[in-house]
Amino acid sequence: MNADAPTSLSLSEFRGRIGFSRADVSPPAGIYARLWGSATHDIADGQQRPMLAQCMVLQSSATPDELVLITVDAVALWKEEMESIRSAIKQRFGLSDAQLMLHPSHTHSSPMLARRHADRPGGELIAPYLDSLPATCCELVASARAAAFAGILSWNYGSCALAFNRDATDAASGRGVCGLNPARHADDTLLVGRASDESGRTRAVLVNYACHPVSLGGANRLLSPDYIGPMRELIEQHSGAPCLFLHGASGDLTPRRSYEAHTEAAEQNGRELGFAALSALNAMLPPGRQLSYQGIEESGTALGVWRNAPKGSISGTLEAELVPVSLPLKEFPSRDEIVARLAAATQPFQRERLERMLAMKERIGEQTVGTLPVTVWRVGDALLVATAGEAYSRFQVALRARFPNSAVAVMNLTNGANSYLPEVGAYQLDVYPVRVTEFAPGCLEQAIEETTAIMQRLVSEPPLARSA
Repeated sequence: MNADAPTSLSLSEFRGRIGFSRADVSPPAGIYARLWGSATHDIADGQQRPMLAQCMVLQSSATPDELVLITVDAVALWKEEMESIRSAIKQRFGLSDAQLMLHPSHTHSSPMLARRHADRPGGELIAPYLDSLPATCCELVASARAAAFAGILSWNYGSCALAFNRDATDAASGRGVCGLNPARHADDTLLVGRASDESGRTRAVLVNYACHPVSLGGANRLLSPDYIGPMRELIEQHSGAPCLFLHGASGDLTPRRSYEAHTEAAEQNGRELGFAALSALNAMLPPGRQLSYQGIEESGTALGVWRNAPKGSISGTLEAELVPVSLPLKEFPSRDEIVARLAAATQPFQRERLERMLAMKERIGEQTVGTLPVTVWRVGDALLVATAGEAYSRFQVALRARFPNSAVAVMNLTNGANSYLPEVGAYQLDVYPVRVTEFAPGCLEQAIEETTAIMQRLVSEPPLARSA
């Protein structure tokens, strides 16, 4: 071995109290469920698998510090709903903005859940469903707190080839399309978390992966968590523990099988991710252990021997920071122009595109600078990074390269629902994320720099939960 080579290999870990809970939050039968512009149905025929909300509570053993993560099987939760749920949780449990992450899975086989659709078929069910979520999420936090155990949360990187770049061009027409582009590299990084109790038993598994949940497209007539459902089921069968999915920076990534009508596409995609996650899980040493270099064993050659050995210590640090990052907005048509286009639209896909543009315009008004909430947690040796946008995968690639000694989990559409953050080169292409984003060129690169600064503060400063 080189004189400066490491003599131990260990995972990012956190020691403290950890709690999990789960609830079925499947939307009611008959709810307005048209999400795709290409869909020909307004109401789903049924449901592939339950839609879940899950909670993870992390608590320091030495201080009152606590962090709360809630995941929900939904395409997104818009500003009004985010504020309603988060306010209820913060008020009941005394949490700051930075201590709470609310994270939709982004499955595209869920209802849009927009109150403006109340006049659509089944739209009268949207508001009651949304109104039920704050109480449900509060009960999840209470249950996770009550179930908390002393344990260790460990992380390990793996890889999965499910995701493909999706900034493509139709050869016949030259139009930009949102589909598989095998010519471009796609980030295949997979991060798995394992929560273990003091006996070493696995109590929960976390899977962080970047890939749009669009196995099923407009022709699918079932509500579904998409590939996330079968992935969870597979991991839970093998691990005997609940599985939480953390949707990564997937703005430019789509699964191997995309936009299909039948649920087998989601099943296959889910199995691919599930088996990859199980491989990474199986590669982990027991909690609190590391590989330690023992020296030379003489044999037919000099063998460098590494052994499974206990760690000296495991960090119990919890820190949190939420920063509203300011990013320039691109120019948009006026509200009157969008309304006029909408009135003249004849095709369902045209109306869907324009309705989304109108909702964005009404949200940002005449502003020239927008806000991207960025939340960063330090959990022991790991960093959890969440934005309210749909960042391209370069976001997570860059952050992980800058913090190689920490496991870095990255999550999109958390604590808000801003639009895409494409890489600057994508603005030269005719691609969907650039057409629909509210942000101007350079937004992703600025977000990387701002987020890096937050992460660096948390790595170097003493524990403190704070919100800008």
